[in-house]
Amino acid sequence: MSETRRGTTACLFSYGQLESKDETEEWLEKCHRTLGSITNNLREKEVYNQLSEKVSHSPQQHEEITLALLYSILTDPNSASKSYHTLLLITRDSMAQLVNMCERIVMEKMTKLQDTTRLQLLWLTREMVGSGVAGADRVCFALLKHLPAGNIGTGDAWVYVAESLLNILLDHQEWLEGLPALVDSAVFTYLSILPSHSAQSLASLRQQETNFCVSMLRAKLTDMQPIGRDLLRLLQGVARIPEFTEFWRDLLQQPQTLSPQLTDVHQVLSRRTSRRFIAGRVLPEVEIKLNFLLSKVKFGQHKCYQEWFQKKYLSTPESLLIVPELVRFVCCVIHPPNEILQSDIVPRWAFIGWLLSLCQGKHAVLANAKLALFYDWLAYNPELDNIMNIEPGILLMTNSLRQHPQLSAMLIDFLCRLITTFSPGLEERVREGVLAAFRDILSKEVILQVATQYDAYLLYDNHYEDL
Repeated sequence: MSETRRGTTACLFSYGQLESKDETEEWLEKCHRTLGSITNNLREKEVYNQLSEKVSHSPQQHEEITLALLYSILTDPNSASKSYHTLLLITRDSMAQLVNMCERIVMEKMTKLQDTTRLQLLWLTREMVGSGVAGADRVCFALLKHLPAGNIGTGDAWVYVAESLLNILLDHQEWLEGLPALVDSAVFTYLSILPSHSAQSLASLRQQETNFCVSMLRAKLTDMQPIGRDLLRLLQGVARIPEFTEFWRDLLQQPQTLSPQLTDVHQVLSRRTSRRFIAGRVLPEVEIKLNFLLSKVKFGQHKCYQEWFQKKYLSTPESLLIVPELVRFVCCVIHPPNEILQSDIVPRWAFIGWLLSLCQGKHAVLANAKLALFYDWLAYNPELDNIMNIEPGILLMTNSLRQHPQLSAMLIDFLCRLITTFSPGLEERVREGVLAAFRDILSKEVILQVATQYDAYLLYDNHYEDL
């Protein structure tokens, strides 16, 4: 548990010794005190009548009473059901303000919530879903974004969040299936976190996640086109689980039994993954740090920032499971404008090289990180794919040739081997994709310096026979 600042009564959030009370908490407390002054010594029917009258007076009073009841729900489990029922009866905006505040708390302050508050927020999410509240799926989306692939210092509380949210989705499957975008994000997320739930103590949760993902994949694969090629990448990470092994076999050998429009697995590989899925696998606070580091920090002054980032998010062997998702995020989501590309800001390729260095000795994680780096090369189409997705890979190889030739050799060796080992029957198509990536890199002059470009030609020519 986090320390609570001395002299501060904390109901929603936990604080360090030097932190002042959060403005959101102060605001909700103030609304709650106002509610208490309105309803003090009133009978239940009188409370309803009084609150109904107040919320009709002005949008401001409606907001204050809504947030007051939300505060009561989050801090007082014993009265939560009554407060929620009251809110359902008096709301004039179909719970829009409640949903907005819940989404904001999850996205901006989830890691600061006290344990009791977190439990109540999950309880409230279940109630909103069960009541058919418009926008409840937005809270679910926000919760999914807070389920990291590895343990990055968030502790067992996040395992509970993963389990609780999964149970909400399973218990309201008809509601879920009416929201294809949420189905896609849920499957993508749970496929991503499954490998980190390998402990025996998590066997039950892992089986639940497996059953959920496989059942949704078999029933909704046709609707999962927006996920694109990263669906295959995540499936490879769980392929040894029997249920997924069977699904893989069907996907490779008889894909039309899963989707009438699917003739072979290359159709999935050829679809670029929507950036929202890749961004959804990075915690909001991590996303902020990465955007800052790769848009504000100068190359040469980056070491202390990287050390802080490692200490905060990548300090344990288990936390390194998130590295492949960080690599995908940097490649596919962070696309700096030309003024940054031409400046002395930390380049993406250098940051990814540093991430790979953290994985030395962790062979499975390193292999997955390299796969994440080159994944868009495998079915690259210059007309459909964004060259910014493959730029970090070629720049990391070429810029490492002189000072770190072993890194360049390792990466090109991995890429060449990937052509023949990625998937049975796809060797020629993958080779075509990789060659298309190299041709586009050279034609668009991604490698600007003559010396570096010459190195790229050497790199390309020396392994051309392998390709």
